[in-house]
Amino acid sequence: MRIEPTVAGITAWLDAATNRERTGDFHGLRLDSVRAVLARLPRPPAPCTIAGTKGKGSTQRYLEAILLAHGESTLAFTSPHVTSVLERWRIDSQPATAVEVARAAEEVAAAEAASGSILSWFERTLGVAVVLAASRSGRCLLLEVGIGGRLDATNALDPVLAVVTALSHDHREVLGPTLEHIAREKLGISRPGRSLLIAPQSLPAAIAIDRMLPAGIEARWVQRPARALRLGMLGEHQQDNAATALAAARLLLPSFDAQVAEAALAEARLDARCQLIKLISRGGDRRILIDGAHNGASIAATIAVAQSQLRPGWTLVLGMARDKEIDEILAAIPANIRAVRCGYAGPRSRRDDDWPEGARPWRWHADVAAALAALPDGDLCITGSFYLAGEAVAALAESAKNLIPA
Repeated sequence: MRIEPTVAGITAWLDAATNRERTGDFHGLRLDSVRAVLARLPRPPAPCTIAGTKGKGSTQRYLEAILLAHGESTLAFTSPHVTSVLERWRIDSQPATAVEVARAAEEVAAAEAASGSILSWFERTLGVAVVLAASRSGRCLLLEVGIGGRLDATNALDPVLAVVTALSHDHREVLGPTLEHIAREKLGISRPGRSLLIAPQSLPAAIAIDRMLPAGIEARWVQRPARALRLGMLGEHQQDNAATALAAARLLLPSFDAQVAEAALAEARLDARCQLIKLISRGGDRRILIDGAHNGASIAATIAVAQSQLRPGWTLVLGMARDKEIDEILAAIPANIRAVRCGYAGPRSRRDDDWPEGARPWRWHADVAAALAALPDGDLCITGSFYLAGEAVAALAESAKNLIPA
């Protein structure tokens, strides 16, 4: 099967498969099909697999930066993407090229056909990551779990190191109603005899993890840094992510250098993770903070950054998926914050009539472009779904040639 070496060609191949990210239906996850396909692909290096409710992508990015600073080659598999599907496969911190991805996709398609298995959209992207990681000897493979852990496609590979970032409530209809249920699913990425690293946790989450640790698994608990680290990403919550990345790097690197690692942390950035943009025009400047935040704890962290980085009178632009725990999210938003509701492309997007009564007084905009047009002045915090964040980044890039990172 030939796949056109363009974003459109790659997307067409992926879109021929079931996309749970778009439908929001994560029930019935199984590893049989992806294991059957992976068995026919080149063997990748044992990965560092990162699960958790919050901080997976940031922790992965910090670890990637540290490894690169030590001279290692990396393949980071991440989701979702912000503006281009190629972002899901970072080779040495840069998105893979369409040519590289298309060639890898052809191998995955051949293995899928030969095995008689039918992969999902996400499973196909994992297959591409495996081929790309195996294409260069010694490359470090960093896998970000899509949902849960135990039944996520990434768990078809045995990790050399499993990392669990901060836990809180999310996807409870799939993972289970309590933190204990969620911890069980996340801890499913661990393996006997392999290192398991636990990021700093809230007390309820730490208790849940301790109760649900599988037999024969010894966890290493990361401590919050005694002094503030200088980081390239905004927010106090990033201190825990960076500390976790440092601990992971110490386990992965035979010759870990703390000074080299900390210098890498100061430069590491990631789109739509409290990304602050300064938009300059003849009328002045405005600051726009863009972040993906999908539960109450994440929204609270984003608002804390907004309050420290944006000027008084800023507006919250919020767009969420229908399957997110909206009451918990709304409870995390202070009553004195000016807010509007916003839709985005995709079947999971919460539309005007999908919001609870408490948010109905907030003005509604069908998409982020309409919100930006209706809010021409003042600072903004655009947050919620990563799909909304991606549309915001794309809209700002399209409408202004003079975007300057703050």
